[in-house]
Amino acid sequence: MNGTDSVRGGGPAEERDHTNQIVVGIDGSPSSRAALDCAARQAAGRGLGLLLLHAPSMPVFAAPFGHPVPATPSPDVVDRAERLLRQAVDHVARTHTDLSVQTSVSSLGPEPALLAAARTASIVVVGARGMGGFTSALLGSVSIRLSAHAACPVAVVPEPAPEADSGDRTPVRRGCVVVGLDGSYGSEEALRYAFEEAARTGAELVAVHAWRVPAPLDTTAFTAYVAAVDHEYLVMRADKYVRELVEEVRSEDTAKVSVRITVVEDQPAHALLAEAAGADLVVVGSRGRGGFTGLLLGSVSQTVLHHAPVPVVVVRDRFHSAR
Repeated sequence: MNGTDSVRGGGPAEERDHTNQIVVGIDGSPSSRAALDCAARQAAGRGLGLLLLHAPSMPVFAAPFGHPVPATPSPDVVDRAERLLRQAVDHVARTHTDLSVQTSVSSLGPEPALLAAARTASIVVVGARGMGGFTSALLGSVSIRLSAHAACPVAVVPEPAPEADSGDRTPVRRGCVVVGLDGSYGSEEALRYAFEEAARTGAELVAVHAWRVPAPLDTTAFTAYVAAVDHEYLVMRADKYVRELVEEVRSEDTAKVSVRITVVEDQPAHALLAEAAGADLVVVGSRGRGGFTGLLLGSVSQTVLHHAPVPVVVVRDRFHSAR
């Protein structure tokens, strides 16, 4: 945050330490309201404060010498920001009476404001699609870019699903945290986060690893016997990898977490979404083994963010977070 932010309930934003805060983006959208509830639960459960951040999307005007200058917010914009934050604070007060809540209106745009806040936040929570998103878009651009570049974990919360008939509802396994593992550094960081979350909430941890049989170079030599042997070997190797990684990452604090390992021959995103249908939370790394450095976010992570019916936490590995 910078010194131009307006903050209620504290001193200048640049002087405050957000390390013990959870930051949630507020814009009045249904996803934003769902994100607020998720962030409040996280803050209450972790014993952290909650910072409600609103960043109006201000038009930018070109100044002499080509330097962009943001427009001065109009009284209507200021009034709307004040109203949104006041309503959000009142909502949190009704559900979490003992939670420490602060608010901030940033002069930056939504993406840079949230990225700045992420540098010192414990976690940033946003809605999957904000007010600026098109109805046909599956995911807002701010959510994707924030998940790809934020220095801390980012939780992306979908819009609440409309009420369905009881016969159409997917049974939810309460207390279930799903994490995707693919051998990348990002997935190891995701596993650590998922372990901590499962230990904190008393949830079961479901570690998912999906794999595919590689296509042979010489298909004529790929006999049924060879195929069966290779398949059995790949299954054993995949299962061994997941079990060893789980025990390597498990700590004294997470020793009592119940872990269910799911190793399937499937597309990774499809396998994760199948488990997500009845879970409380999905945790993924920002970029998997097959990711290219130039991509904003790994394809598996993007697909899960697009389609998961529950909040998804994207965790960057330490190497990329430090860049």
